[in-house]
Amino acid sequence: MNINKTTQLLINYKFTLIIVGIIFFLSLSTSESINKVWFLDFPHSDKIAHMGMYGFLTLVYLMERTAFLRRYQATRKTRWYFVWWIVLIGAILEFIQPLMAGREKEFFDFIANTSGIVMAYIVFFLIKKYYSFNNTFSS
Repeated sequence: MNINKTTQLLINYKFTLIIVGIIFFLSLSTSESINKVWFLDFPHSDKIAHMGMYGFLTLVYLMERTAFLRRYQATRKTRWYFVWWIVLIGAILEFIQPLMAGREKEFFDFIANTSGIVMAYIVFFLIKKYYSFNNTFSS
């Protein structure tokens, strides 16, 4: 992959990369260093945060990918298998958390991540059905 193509991919997926960085930071931070916000101060509220973060990441990625494909390639299909990379990132981060952040790995966190991804995928296709992405996210 040449430099121009790499630079173009970084530009086209800038919001996705920023969100991935935020998720990495939050996932690998100790639980004491993350302040809980008042409206998420109840048992298992972290599952809602997991669903929201991974759902938002997936939705932004799918929107950026759709805009990129419409501008630069003949096909307009969104490649769903790239969404599996987001699932894989969530799984890997759950296994790394005990090693790097001193936190526990929880299967239900992974389920919450995956639920957010699935919901975002469904929302994306509902949005795509009723909204045109021709001029959205243009650089």
